[in-house]
Amino acid sequence: MEEPLIKTFSPSHDPAADKADKFQLAFTPLKTPFNKIAMALSGGGFRAASFSTGAMSYLNRVKYADGRSLLDNVEFISSASGGTFPGILYSAYTKKGLPFQTVYRDMLSFMEGETLLEEVLKLLDDDKAWEGEEKNRNLINAFAKTYDKQLFKGETFGVYWEKGGREIEVCFNATEFSRGISFRWQTNGGAFRDKTYDAGKTGNNYIYMDKRTQTHLETLQRVKLGDIMASSSCFPGGFEPVVYPEDFSYAAGRDVKGGEGLSSDQLKRAMVITDYDLEPRILDASIGLMDGGVDDNQGLYSAILADTRRRKFDADNGFDLIMVADVASYFMDPYLPPKPVAKGAWRKKNMEDVVKGMSKIMTRVDRWTKIIFWLALIMLAGSVALLVQNDAGPWRNIGFFFLSPAIMLLLLWVAAVVGKRTSPRVSKLVNFLEASDKAILASLKEQLPAAGVLSDTALGSLGKYLKQAPFSVLEQMVKTRLNSSLSMVMDINLKQTRRLIFDIFFGNFYGQEVWVNRRAFNVIYELSVFNKASRERSIRNKFPDDAAVQSLLLEGCLELNAVAEEARTMGTTLWYDHADAKEKRMMKVVACGQFNTCAKLLEYVLDLEQTMKEEASLPEEQRTIQLTAEEREKFDKVKGQLSEDWKLFKGNPYFLFEELAK
Repeated sequence: MEEPLIKTFSPSHDPAADKADKFQLAFTPLKTPFNKIAMALSGGGFRAASFSTGAMSYLNRVKYADGRSLLDNVEFISSASGGTFPGILYSAYTKKGLPFQTVYRDMLSFMEGETLLEEVLKLLDDDKAWEGEEKNRNLINAFAKTYDKQLFKGETFGVYWEKGGREIEVCFNATEFSRGISFRWQTNGGAFRDKTYDAGKTGNNYIYMDKRTQTHLETLQRVKLGDIMASSSCFPGGFEPVVYPEDFSYAAGRDVKGGEGLSSDQLKRAMVITDYDLEPRILDASIGLMDGGVDDNQGLYSAILADTRRRKFDADNGFDLIMVADVASYFMDPYLPPKPVAKGAWRKKNMEDVVKGMSKIMTRVDRWTKIIFWLALIMLAGSVALLVQNDAGPWRNIGFFFLSPAIMLLLLWVAAVVGKRTSPRVSKLVNFLEASDKAILASLKEQLPAAGVLSDTALGSLGKYLKQAPFSVLEQMVKTRLNSSLSMVMDINLKQTRRLIFDIFFGNFYGQEVWVNRRAFNVIYELSVFNKASRERSIRNKFPDDAAVQSLLLEGCLELNAVAEEARTMGTTLWYDHADAKEKRMMKVVACGQFNTCAKLLEYVLDLEQTMKEEASLPEEQRTIQLTAEEREKFDKVKGQLSEDWKLFKGNPYFLFEELAK
C-alpha cells in the first residue's frame, strides 16, 4: 500500500526518525509568526478578484517597525480563476520592484472598466487582429488578448526569472483535459536557492514543461501572462477550453515587449507527456485547459503541496501561515423542483398531437401545391391572352388585374416546391414519429447506445409515455434535468472537492497537528448576516472563558454584517456592468476583503495568545509555539495594530478603502 504524503505526528516524536522517511511531514513548533506566509486565492470571477485584492491591501497596511508589511512576507501565492487576476498582477509587479499601491490602483481600474466585454467583442470581430495567428478565434482567446493588452501589458511568465524585486513563488491553477487534474503554472524563478527545494513541475506529474532543457525553459518563459490568466479562468459553460499549444502561441511583432513570436511547434516540443507506465515523450496532441476551480477552487491544495516540498528538505522551513481568501462556501441554495406551467394552449398538447398536425400540414401542402400551380397557370395564361388580344378597353384592364395575383401564386408555388425539396428532415421526422413503437425502439438503440441500459419493455413504455405526455410535463422534465446537471457540474463537484481539501488541511484524515497554529480561513461570508449566529457560536467555543475577547470580536459589528451580506450575495461575474458600478458593488467586496482579513487575523493572533498562555507551564521544547523575546515583541505589535484597525472598521467599514482612494 502506498504511503500517504502526510502523516500524523506529535511534538514528542523523534525528529531524526521523522526525517528518515522523506515522505513524512513532521510537526514543528511555530517560532516566527507571519515571517513566511502563503496565500491561496479562490475562484469566483471579479468578486473573487475584488475580495483577494482587499485582503492583500489589508496585509499591506499592517507594518513592522522597519516599515516591512505582512504582505512583504508573502512568499507563495496560489490561485484559481478570478483569484488569479490579483495573484498574477501582484506577484509580477513585486518581481519588477513596483509598490503594492500600483497593483491596487491598476487592479481596481481594470475591474472598474465597464467596456471590457465591448472591447472583447470588438476584438473578436476584427479580422486583422487574428491574421497570422495560430490561436483559435473564439471568446476565451479574445479575453486572453484583452488581458494581455489592458492588464499585463504584454508581460510573460519570464518575469519570475528576472533579477530585482523580491523573491516570490507562484502557482496559477488550471485544469487539464487529459488526466482530469490540476495543471499548475508554477515557478519560483530559481529563487530561494539557499533553501535547496524546487518549485515543483509546471504542469503536473503526467504533463509538464521540460524546464531542464534551456531552449524549452526559454519557451516556458515566453508564455504570456494573459494566456495563463485565460486558462485559469475559463469556466465551463461560459467559455471554450484554452487549447495547448495553439492558443498559447502568438505572431512575431504582437508581443508588446518586442522580440520573436512563439509558435505552437515550439510549445509542443517543450511539453512532456507520459504514457500510462509514466514513460515520458514529447507532446504529440493538443490539450484542453479550463478553469482551475474545477479541480481546486481555493488553490489550497497547491499551497499544501508547496509547504510539503519545503518541509521535506527542511522541517523548519514550512510556511508560518497559510491564509485562504475565499468567496465560495460549503452551502447551496435549497433545491426547488420547477413546477409544471399550465398557461399556453401548446402546453396542453402532446407529441402525438404534433405528429398528427404535422402529417395534416404535409398532406395539405402536397394538395395545395397542385391547386396553386394550376390556378396560377390558368390565371397567367388568361391574363396574357387578354393583354395580347386587346390594345385597350375593359378587357385589357381585366388582364392587368389578374396578372399580379397570377405571378404571386406562381412564386408561392415555387417557394412551396423548394421548401418541400429542401426540408427532407421534416418528412423524415414525421415518418419516424409515425412509425411503430418497435421501429422507434430499434432506431433509438442504434443511434443512442446509452439507451441500452433499459430493457425493450421499459424503453417502449417510456417512449409511449413521452409521446402522450402534455408538453407542460415534458417542459418540467427538461428543466429539472438541466438544472440538476448544471448544479452537479458547477456546484456539487466543486463543493465536494473543497471539502476533501479542507479535510486534509484541518487534519480530518491524518496529520492533525501539521498545520495547527499555521492556518487562517478568510471567507467572504464570515461576517455576513447569514453567518452571524454560527460565528458567534464559534467564537464563544474558541474563547469560552474570555468575555473580553468575545466582546471585542462580536460586539458592534452591525454595519460590517450589512456590507458583508451584500458582498456574499453578489453573483459570480467576469466583469462589473453599469448596474454593479451604480450599486458600488466592487467597493463593497474590496472593503469586505479588508475588514474580513483584519477580523480573521485578529482572531488568529488571539487564538495563538491563548495557546501560549495554556502552554506557559510546559518546558520550552514541548510547546507548540516557541517565540523569542524579539519575535514576541513583533507579535504583540501586530496584535495591537489589528485591534486598533478592528475598532476603526466597526466605526466605518470603508475607512481603508477611502484612505487608499486618496
